[in-house]
Amino acid sequence: MFKFFRSKMKTILIAVAIIFAASMLYGIRGLSGSGRLLDRGGLAKVNGVKVDPERYREILRRLIAQFGGQVGLQDFAFVQNMALEQAIDFTLMLNEAKKKVKVSGREVEMVLDNIVKQENLGSRQNLENTLKRSGLTMGRFKKMVKNEMLVQKLARKIQEGVTVTPDDLREIRASHILVTSETQAREIIERLNKGENFSYLAKQYSKDPGSGAKGGDLGFFTTGMMVKPFEEVAFKLKVGELSDVVPTQFGYHVIKVTDSRLRKVEGEEKDIEKAVLAQKRNNAYRRWMGELKSNAKVEILSPDMRGHAYRYQGKLLEAIEEYKKAVSQNPANPYFHIFLADSFNTIGKTDLAISEYEEAIKMEGGNPDLYIILAEIYKKQDNREEALKQYKRASLVAADNKAMHEKLLKIFEEMKAWDYVSREKAEIARIVKKEKFEESLKGEGEVVQ
Repeated sequence: MFKFFRSKMKTILIAVAIIFAASMLYGIRGLSGSGRLLDRGGLAKVNGVKVDPERYREILRRLIAQFGGQVGLQDFAFVQNMALEQAIDFTLMLNEAKKKVKVSGREVEMVLDNIVKQENLGSRQNLENTLKRSGLTMGRFKKMVKNEMLVQKLARKIQEGVTVTPDDLREIRASHILVTSETQAREIIERLNKGENFSYLAKQYSKDPGSGAKGGDLGFFTTGMMVKPFEEVAFKLKVGELSDVVPTQFGYHVIKVTDSRLRKVEGEEKDIEKAVLAQKRNNAYRRWMGELKSNAKVEILSPDMRGHAYRYQGKLLEAIEEYKKAVSQNPANPYFHIFLADSFNTIGKTDLAISEYEEAIKMEGGNPDLYIILAEIYKKQDNREEALKQYKRASLVAADNKAMHEKLLKIFEEMKAWDYVSREKAEIARIVKKEKFEESLKGEGEVVQ
């Protein structure tokens, strides 16, 4: 099974690249108008190499799609921050991949041919035209596809040496007694060999606060869950067998295995060997990536992105300073005002938050969500009149957005604002009537054809 999988890896790698590239093509189409969210001075550097803004955009699109295609104004900073973190990871891996693996021009060409076929584009020229409409050249697109394939090849190379052993397919239950000196550990072994109760001695002497009170019982565990010296000894013991002294960084252990059974795996994969192999490969990749990141030098270049990073580390004052810089550099960007307003609101500076939201409204006044955000602040201040005013503004700009009017209807009902309730019901009825009329026109058009 696994030999067959390895023999087909090149084909699988290309297939995955095709899926990625098609997704990327769709993302380029979908995000062509979002350039104002990118700092043209650069997003970040990883070991001196700039993060590719197109890669960031593609990751951002995928994340938005995972959130159902809709991200609220107050959630956008979180999604942007997540996208940048993933783009940084990709850049880090790509830098490493360029040193260790190769992707041929022929492999890239195969992917492009398959994209043309899969997306029903008809020809390479049509693909190129699609890219041009989004401001991307064929050469740039090829480079992005090649980079994705390089990263995939490196990830595969990291996982290639991972194998499944018989011990990986079982889980054992063990008890231990942890002490601070080898001499004491040997004394305990001597007492156990004379017939004293393991559970009693663990409760009396073990320095492990978790298991000591339970007579040393650690429950069931698998390979990879304990420190290596402990694991190696435990999995060699038979059920009921007692270990010699086992030194680890925690102290000196005396181990007794009390049970052994076939490993249980979660998820849809029923083949234990395949499930364990996938898990071990994933763990190997995570360890490698963790080491790579710990040694990397990452510089976030754009102030709004630095603001996001500080914000989600809980450093709100630092985030505010960075968002102020972003606003100063680009005062016409409504999102920067929203990010700053959200941060002010979080630390209780509501007057400053309201001021920044109002600035955003001047530029993005057709977005009903902004008025709802303002209304919620006024509601918390028990300012019913101003809250209703903002909700009314949201209703006015919502136009034919039925979901927004339904949301506002619920809010007005909760506030017992019955005049507003009547207006929202009328708006919803108008939209429903319009939708039915438009649907009937479509039906007539189909009959004529």
